[in-house]
Amino acid sequence: MQAQAALNRKDYAAAIDTLQKIVVLQPTDAVPHFEMGYAYSELNKNDQAVTEYRRAIALNDLLSPAHLNLGLTLLSSDPASAVPEFQRAAALTPTDGRPHFLAGEALERSGKLPEAIEEYRAAATLLPKDASPRLSLAIALLNANRAPEAEAAFREAITLGADPQAWNGLAQALLRQDKNQEAVEAFTNYLKTDPDDRQARFDRAVALQNLNRFDESLAELDRLDQSGQPAPDTLKLRASIFMQQMKWMEAAAILEKALPASPNDPQLFAWLGRARLNLRDFPAAETALRRSLTLDPAPVETLRDLANTFYFSKKCQPALDALNLLAQRGTPTALDWFLRATCYDRLGKLQEAADAYQKFLDLDANAHPDQVFEATQRRKLLLRELEKKR
Repeated sequence: MQAQAALNRKDYAAAIDTLQKIVVLQPTDAVPHFEMGYAYSELNKNDQAVTEYRRAIALNDLLSPAHLNLGLTLLSSDPASAVPEFQRAAALTPTDGRPHFLAGEALERSGKLPEAIEEYRAAATLLPKDASPRLSLAIALLNANRAPEAEAAFREAITLGADPQAWNGLAQALLRQDKNQEAVEAFTNYLKTDPDDRQARFDRAVALQNLNRFDESLAELDRLDQSGQPAPDTLKLRASIFMQQMKWMEAAAILEKALPASPNDPQLFAWLGRARLNLRDFPAAETALRRSLTLDPAPVETLRDLANTFYFSKKCQPALDALNLLAQRGTPTALDWFLRATCYDRLGKLQEAADAYQKFLDLDANAHPDQVFEATQRRKLLLRELEKKR
């Protein structure tokens, strides 16, 4: 009675003094150890609390609150050790969803996402009107790259009145499934409650870009950049939009701004190279494309842009070298053969040029009529010259 009165008035130190006397008199009773564990935890003396909860469990393994409180005490510092305590509490109280929910949290913190998902599912089943287990389930599913399941769980959580963050999670799940229109709407709902969430606003701009709603996407980026110096991710997205719009001058200008903050981003250099190529600034295009391929030699399109840059610069041998590398990566296109033929032609390699022109004509099927006309005429002339030399 005296110990309970001290606990009720939150005089935990006094409660501990009384409980220590009780355990001496009742050494086989688990409850005083449990209550001491509670008092210690309220005083933030977690090591002592863990010891007392373990003593209570050793005396009575069926004491579900001791397992639950021990798990809660361990959750922050040692979530893996908290898991079996929550699971034991769940087994002792099979109609209570809270131990499953806490087990899910402990498993997630321990890096065991699939097991956490199953515990969250169990909690959601036992707590059908509680949004929290479904929201945690949805987040775990999203983190496990199970976007369709996450979408369904987020929608259920929203229906149950979950925190507005659920709209953000739903938007992320939709974005990963390329459901861009629905993602835009979900981001809009979320941003009504948290208009300063920079990442959500940026992701909404991405979804708008994916829908080719470029002006709206740029407007979102303008809102993000109002507060000061544009961030690298907004500059990159803005450049991507300008490139899709074939606004090469604007794209190049933005990319030049983005590179100082991301000097090792091969994609930025590749994009700058393409923009400069389309602006017919071949020296700058070559410099950017070479830098991109130094950082990442894998992208075929960057190598193709470099081949085109050499071609339009009339650097025939470097263009042929780049085309040879392309041929090692995959089957050459019809236009690859046209470029190759023209380079051979300029270098005076008549037979190679004639053969390459023919290869282009065989593959192109008149898709590029101007080049077909040029290839046909040049091949005729080359064959005449070759015949004269025989």
